[in-house]
Amino acid sequence: MANGTIAVSDKSYLEEGTTKKSTGIMSWLLSTDHKRIGIMYLFAIGIFFFTAVLIGVLMRLELIAPGRTIMDAQTYNTLFTLHGVIMIFLFIVPGIPAVFGNFFLPLQLGAKDVAFPRLNLLSFWIYLIGAVLVLVSLFVKGGPIDTGWTFYIPYSVRTTTNVSLAIFAAFVLGFSSILTGLNFVTTVHRLRAPGMSYFKMPL
Repeated sequence: MANGTIAVSDKSYLEEGTTKKSTGIMSWLLSTDHKRIGIMYLFAIGIFFFTAVLIGVLMRLELIAPGRTIMDAQTYNTLFTLHGVIMIFLFIVPGIPAVFGNFFLPLQLGAKDVAFPRLNLLSFWIYLIGAVLVLVSLFVKGGPIDTGWTFYIPYSVRTTTNVSLAIFAAFVLGFSSILTGLNFVTTVHRLRAPGMSYFKMPL
């Protein structure tokens, strides 16, 4: 001891109560951090967007000249439907709220996270399940849907399609958006910074 101080050689006590931050892909897929979930949404939605763009390019190539160019009518209707479903249900609907809402909303409110972090992660996984169901509807018995993104049967050129499965996939995707919306509403209502009224919230 010198000058009233004690030298401590064992500094293990400094690590008590701390946890090591996990790394790897599973740390992302199972994370409840709102910023990571927002980034995962951005990554998934980006993949679906560029897939839909590629499908759109194939459709335009088919229409480059009268008559059949690179695909038959059935294939064109299927790609037309898949393009619409991806753009509407997998890109436009969840795009802004899921990506920007998850990443920026808690930060703008002065909150550490959303009101229900685990529900937020569940919403992301439900979104992925809905996307998988859309893809499954292309390959299971009955054939791919060719009704357009409205799932309106008279637009189909076949009598047996997986419209019911596609509609269920749209319901699952909608349920994911509902959970996300409820989470955001609760976050805005309960987790605003002290002194921040509704009229003082940043736009």
